[in-house]
Amino acid sequence: MIGVVVVDDHPVVLAGLSALVEADPGMQVTAVAGSVTEALALPADLAPDVCVLDLHLPDGDGVALGRALRERWPSTRVVVLTMTREPATVLRSLAEGADSYLLKDAPPDELVGAIRATAAGAVVLSSGASSSVRLAARSLPDVDGLAALDARDREILGLLAEGLGTHQVAARLFLAPKTIRNRVSEMLAKLGVETRDEAIRMAQAGGLAGGEGPT
Repeated sequence: MIGVVVVDDHPVVLAGLSALVEADPGMQVTAVAGSVTEALALPADLAPDVCVLDLHLPDGDGVALGRALRERWPSTRVVVLTMTREPATVLRSLAEGADSYLLKDAPPDELVGAIRATAAGAVVLSSGASSSVRLAARSLPDVDGLAALDARDREILGLLAEGLGTHQVAARLFLAPKTIRNRVSEMLAKLGVETRDEAIRMAQAGGLAGGEGPT
């Protein structure tokens, strides 16, 4: 039997989702909560298989709550159930520990199936949420081009990505500002971008930081 905790501040949603879960012979609602405070007050030995929670609660953030509940119940899987489908919110939720991300306008059978699949270890995204993830992925800088840079290029670009200006980079590396400008122009060509800002975004996305000296 899959034990489910439901956290939502809307009584109608809380009652409806609870009834939906209880209608499945393989699942049962072990507790409900309408706020972060109520959720954190649940018994430490409850340890549900799945916690389904809203992102927007009256006294806190659902993502932070999910993280706190995972610390309390390490084996519990967290399902975000929300109306929010913005790419940044979906990615943040997944990055900070949510196992699945579902939208409240999903069909009831999809919600139940997703909860069951999440309990079994799967990562489930509602169709609207998965579209948001794909959109966000397409907008990420292509970091493969960083491989075309030599060690000195990477050092310069890393310092620029940290917010240093041309003269500051030049002073840090004991080079002339003109040398830095020339190297940056060459880097833009290597990376296939037109502006320094684009190159810096690539460096940040690729985890490039200053201090990588030439070898």
